[in-house]
Amino acid sequence: MILLDAMKSYLHHLEPFAIFPMTHPDFAIDGPTFDAFRWQSDISGENESERLYNQAIRSKHERGRYHSWELVSEQVLLKDCDLSFWKYKGATIPHDLFWFFGVEDMERSTRREIVLTYQSHDYKAHLERERHQLGRVRIFWSTELQNKLAPLSQITEKQSARFYRQDDTHYQLSFLHPEAIAADDNELQDTSNDQSNGKSIREGRKTYVYSTKYERSPQNRLAAIKIHGTKCMACGFDFEKVYGKQGKDFIEVHHVKPLHEVNGEMEVNPETDLVCLCSNCHRMIHRDPHHTLSLEELKKIIAENRNKS
Repeated sequence: MILLDAMKSYLHHLEPFAIFPMTHPDFAIDGPTFDAFRWQSDISGENESERLYNQAIRSKHERGRYHSWELVSEQVLLKDCDLSFWKYKGATIPHDLFWFFGVEDMERSTRREIVLTYQSHDYKAHLERERHQLGRVRIFWSTELQNKLAPLSQITEKQSARFYRQDDTHYQLSFLHPEAIAADDNELQDTSNDQSNGKSIREGRKTYVYSTKYERSPQNRLAAIKIHGTKCMACGFDFEKVYGKQGKDFIEVHHVKPLHEVNGEMEVNPETDLVCLCSNCHRMIHRDPHHTLSLEELKKIIAENRNKS
C-alpha cells in the first residue's frame, strides 16, 4: 500500500501525455493515476493494482464537484440537470463516483437493474457499461419515470437531481432548486414571550426594538438541504407532497446547538450540526425555552404519541 501511495503521488505530477497516447482505451476519463494503474494491469495480465486503487477511492470519498456531479455526503450525490439529462433519460457517471453506484468491477457490455424511488413510487432504471474502448458507465431510467419528470424539464432555473443511496440497487430521487432555497432563507421567529392575559390587544403600532441577532450562513443552510433533503427528519412531512408547487424545496433548518448558547462564532458542519425540520417540529423543538430538544428526543415523542392513536 505504501508503494501504491508513492506511485500515485509521483504520477500526479506527470503530464498525462507522458504516460501513454490518447488512443489508450481508458485515457482522458479519470486522469493519469487511474490510467497508469489500468495500463499496468493490462501489461501484467493482473488487476490487483486496479483493485487496490478502487479500494483507495472507496475509502477516500472526497466531497466536492466531479464535472456536473457533486458529492455532498457518503449517501447523497447531486447531478446538474442539463439538456442531455432530460433528452437521453440518463447521465454518464464519472469514474471517481463509480463506488457510489457500486460499479467499480462492472464488465463491459453489461447492465445492472436498479430502482429509483420518486415521490413514494418505485421506477425501473439500470446502470450500463459501454462495450467500446471508453467503457463509460451510464445510468438510465424508464420512460414511465421520464414522463413523470416532464414538468421539471420545462423549468429554466438551475436545478439538481438528488440521489440518496439506500444500497447499491435502491436510490431515492428528488430535485433541488438552489435559487428557490436561497430565497427562502427565513429564520424561526420567537413569539414565546407574547402575552395577552386574555384581553383584547391592539396590533400594528410601530415600535423600535433593540435585540441581538445571530448571523446564519445561507451557504450552510443550502449545504444542509443538499445533504438531508427537504423532508422533515423528525416526522417525515413533505411540503411538496402536501402543497404541491407552493411547497417545493421548502424546509426549515435547525442548529443542533442553538447559536445563542455559543460564546462567539463556531464552525458548522452541515451534515452533523444542522437538521431539516418542518415548521411544526421546529417549533416543538424550541418550545421549552430552558431545554432545546434533540432530534432523537422529538422523534421519540412523535413515535410514542402515534402509537397511542
